[in-house]
Amino acid sequence: MTAALAVSLLLAATGPAPAERMAAEAVRLAERQPEAALAQARRALALTAEFDPTVFVAAGRKGEVVEDEFIKARNDYRRHRSALYDAVGRCLARLGRHVEAGRYLGRAVLLESTPERVTLLARELLAEGRARPALDRLAAQAAASRPSPEALALLEEAADAAGVPSAQAEIDRARLAALGGIEAREGPLRVPPEAHLSTGGQVRLEEGVVVIYVADASCRTCSADLEALKRAVPAGPRIVMVPPAPDQDVALRQVLSLYRYPWPVLVGKGAAQAVAVKPVAALVVARSGWVVAAVRRPFGETLTAAIKLLSRADVVESVPRPKWDGRPVTRGPEPPPPALTPEGLAPGEDLPLPGAFVAAADAYKAGQGLEALRFFDALENKGDG
Repeated sequence: MTAALAVSLLLAATGPAPAERMAAEAVRLAERQPEAALAQARRALALTAEFDPTVFVAAGRKGEVVEDEFIKARNDYRRHRSALYDAVGRCLARLGRHVEAGRYLGRAVLLESTPERVTLLARELLAEGRARPALDRLAAQAAASRPSPEALALLEEAADAAGVPSAQAEIDRARLAALGGIEAREGPLRVPPEAHLSTGGQVRLEEGVVVIYVADASCRTCSADLEALKRAVPAGPRIVMVPPAPDQDVALRQVLSLYRYPWPVLVGKGAAQAVAVKPVAALVVARSGWVVAAVRRPFGETLTAAIKLLSRADVVESVPRPKWDGRPVTRGPEPPPPALTPEGLAPGEDLPLPGAFVAAADAYKAGQGLEALRFFDALENKGDG
């Protein structure tokens, strides 16, 4: 009986439990014998490399797996494999092999994301020197669920390493993105000293959340918009009116007076240019002007949700953070993993492609299958994920 057949029979008899037990034992062993633990975790991962849906569900009368059961089996298999990738990643992290650990933990998060796994992955990304993707992962996780103290501490570390002005602002942006229908804008919003409130004094953005209504010159929708603002803005945030230009505030003031709204108008040179948004819109400004969310009319639940979201505080910090690099935040997606080659080969995430992979691909294209296999085996034996 071959080893592969023995493994197949073992799985058919007991399901994925043996592999999961091996992986859990490997994680515990990693503290004392990391090399042995890694070898065991890899064996556990190899044990269920082939997906057999009948292992995860009860088959039909003739051994078939109906579609709904197949989908459930596939999802269960993903969760199962996620735990195995997680174990290999933890063992690699214990050995200080951060790049490889990040790959395995990244696959674990892809298959089944949990707050703990995201935190582990972010820690490896930070150790690898990739602060921005680590921060993005942690911010998205904090936006989705209540972050643990460990995750928040790591998020602040990632924020400082990435040189951003506010860790809380990164969480805010992730929450705004999940909310939808809102344009998150880069701060800070700075009101020029020449601009002042019609009631006297300056706009103090450091005193909580401020809602700025930006009207157009005709003010055709002002009465409806201000009524909507009155309903949508909860108690607490201040509301400020901004006309499109200092000499175009008459219509806005008339509506405010007619309906007896107590909200001040921001007047003076540069007020409209400072908010820099096309009318008609409401800006929700928080974190001393470092977070700005633009909401378009009609104002309703989306505006209310944005205000409540930006009224939350997860991180205690002074803004900008002391380690801010003073430069505007640059954002961009992580480069996507390389696509399949024309021959259908799947490269890893590392660029440029490893020499052994290039040699294997060349041999494969030349019809030298055994030579290609030799290079692929060399890549696998490196154990780099």
